[in-house]
Amino acid sequence: MTELCELGLCTLTCTKPLVKCDRSCVDTSSDSSHCGNCTTACATGEICGTVTVAEVATAQCVCNVGLDKCGTTCVNLSADKVNCGECGIMCATTQVCSAGKCLNSCSSPLIECNGGCVDKNSDRNNCGACGIVCAANQVCTAGKCDCPVGQMVCNGRCVDTLADFQNCGGCNMKCASGEACLAGKCTTTGCPTQQVSCGGACVNVKVDPNNCGACGVVCTGGQVCGNGLCVCPNGGTLCNGVCSDLQSDPQHCGSCTNACGTNQVCSTGGCTTMCGSEDLTACTGACVNLQTNSGNCGTCGVACTGGMICVSGSCACPPNTEACGTPPLCVNTSTNPQNCGGCGKACGTGAICSERMCACATGLLDCTGGGSEAGRLTCVNAKADKNNCGTCGHTCDGGRCTNGECR
Repeated sequence: MTELCELGLCTLTCTKPLVKCDRSCVDTSSDSSHCGNCTTACATGEICGTVTVAEVATAQCVCNVGLDKCGTTCVNLSADKVNCGECGIMCATTQVCSAGKCLNSCSSPLIECNGGCVDKNSDRNNCGACGIVCAANQVCTAGKCDCPVGQMVCNGRCVDTLADFQNCGGCNMKCASGEACLAGKCTTTGCPTQQVSCGGACVNVKVDPNNCGACGVVCTGGQVCGNGLCVCPNGGTLCNGVCSDLQSDPQHCGSCTNACGTNQVCSTGGCTTMCGSEDLTACTGACVNLQTNSGNCGTCGVACTGGMICVSGSCACPPNTEACGTPPLCVNTSTNPQNCGGCGKACGTGAICSERMCACATGLLDCTGGGSEAGRLTCVNAKADKNNCGTCGHTCDGGRCTNGECR
């Protein structure tokens, strides 16, 4: 029987809900190369999302968050000079498209890129300067492309080296068959309670957006994973496969099926000719509060990234988090093992961070004399570590350690 590739591991059959496509096991509800079936691939700017029609949900290729379909192409109506604010609205040769309006020039801090006004500090397609495109799963923060919190680039993609079977503890550090990656350390003891092994990575399927409810099920369209289900955050609604704010989205104003007309804006869930409150500003047809809207913070088109939110018109880290690293990313220093108790205070491979204290993960032995606040620990698998076989410091001379014994 021909082997298949499932989440980086070889297998003979696919685990439901994954299905066999060629020689791979994929989630056809979220995989943009196999959307809805094994033969449908999404175009540039599209994702594979769940679309509900007549109470029947199907996987379809839809425009990604922040893009709209004009003809057969997904475009950014906020900054597309030939589709400015609406499909087919073309700005004059000397004009630019800014927040869905044709203007004579871009206003700071936005800059002009290909006739559109963009924020180089947050725009993934113009990160730091025009034309610099971030990799597929990177974000643009403070004008630099970076991986989300807790991830690093390995072989051109962002991975979580604390859980990735192929890059456990560092790039290209692959665990052996039968092992799982736990807190950046390969272990044979299995995953802790409330976690399962997905492709050799110990994950919590109740909250992991890449393994939501089951291994390999990815939340798309701006959704997060809550209690094993992909849901829209902050009271959003899933419309045509992407999360929308029905209070301000001109394409889904008040409901998923209501689009505002020409020269209209969406204000508090209704289509009108102008925003209905002094504290609201029209940004590409959406009436938003520039003091609190993380997609338009302080100015239309300025987005908060790196986990930041909009507070009083400026991007800042939410409560209980700190801005760590360059570019800055918001992390919870009470639980983040790379920044435990403070920025840059790493626990070390095999360790977890709880209440600002480092400790070895379940199934691993602490061979540094006990946990210490934000101290780098030496956590070992005493069942397989030939230098700490069964107990710290017990070395297997010339042999190997099997189940905690030298043989």
